[in-house]
Amino acid sequence: MEIQKSFANCDRYIFDFNYCSFKKGFAQLDTTEDAHYYGNWINFKSYEIISYVEGDIIIKKCDDEDEFKRELLTTVTWFKNNDSFKGIDLMDSKEIKEDFKKLNLDNSFYLHKSYCEVK
Repeated sequence: MEIQKSFANCDRYIFDFNYCSFKKGFAQLDTTEDAHYYGNWINFKSYEIISYVEGDIIIKKCDDEDEFKRELLTTVTWFKNNDSFKGIDLMDSKEIKEDFKKLNLDNSFYLHKSYCEVK
């Protein structure tokens, strides 16, 4: 896994609407902590997990599908254990939904309840 760490004096919205937009294949990992200074994004095709916390940026690029699934499980489990996980938002994107389905992940574990019937 390649991990890049950096800092940017910005808010999360540059990620939402540019770097990690649904148009680039990113879903949002929603938590109770989400704010202009905090956010997490997941790309099921490029195997990336990106976190932005008060300017700190961490990009985890997994080498393959198995490594990505393990890292995603670790990440989601951590948020669940800390009572802040809401669910992954597939951004109502057909492409992102298809990428998620290809990984054979458990809908009820990873997604918002409203997404549990991904078509």
